[in-house]
Amino acid sequence: MLINAGRLQAMQSDVGEFTQFVAEYSEEILSAAYLIPQLSRARLDEVHGAWTKDLERVEENENQLEEGLDHFKRAGHLAFWLRRMGPVVDFIDYSVNIADGIEYNLSEKEADFRDLMFGHANEYIAFDIGLQYCKFYEPQTSLRAQGITLSDDYTRTTCHFLKYKQVSPHSLFMIYKSLFYTGS
Repeated sequence: MLINAGRLQAMQSDVGEFTQFVAEYSEEILSAAYLIPQLSRARLDEVHGAWTKDLERVEENENQLEEGLDHFKRAGHLAFWLRRMGPVVDFIDYSVNIADGIEYNLSEKEADFRDLMFGHANEYIAFDIGLQYCKFYEPQTSLRAQGITLSDDYTRTTCHFLKYKQVSPHSLFMIYKSLFYTGS
């Protein structure tokens, strides 16, 4: 996976790093559905600008922050803007390669995932990027983070929710935080 220490901060400070990360991440995710994403550079630039300005505004207005915004807040705001701006604008389908005479036989799981991507690619990618960042930063403090897996129903419901409902960055922050809540 493309997530490592310092990458979230690098993405925040450099639009090129941000664009490269989202492009690589989208390609990795969508390859499981035999799709290559077509991304809008203008939308990615808008996502980066809105995300960074939002983080600056929140940091300025939250008086009780001693160590800055935590990974849940950063991930929630990132997922919000990725979902809202929808940088994945089209796909190249390589499940049928006419030139090579190859047709891939998709498993039921691959076909289901592909179906989800056709309707909710931006929502899935946005939510998953935030989730993966939370997973990366949580293991030091949460045993739950090491084994967290989401059911297909949870994933589909979340994607539908993100697409059709009003979901704020603060709501996403709480969703991520609740997924890792251990009760202590």
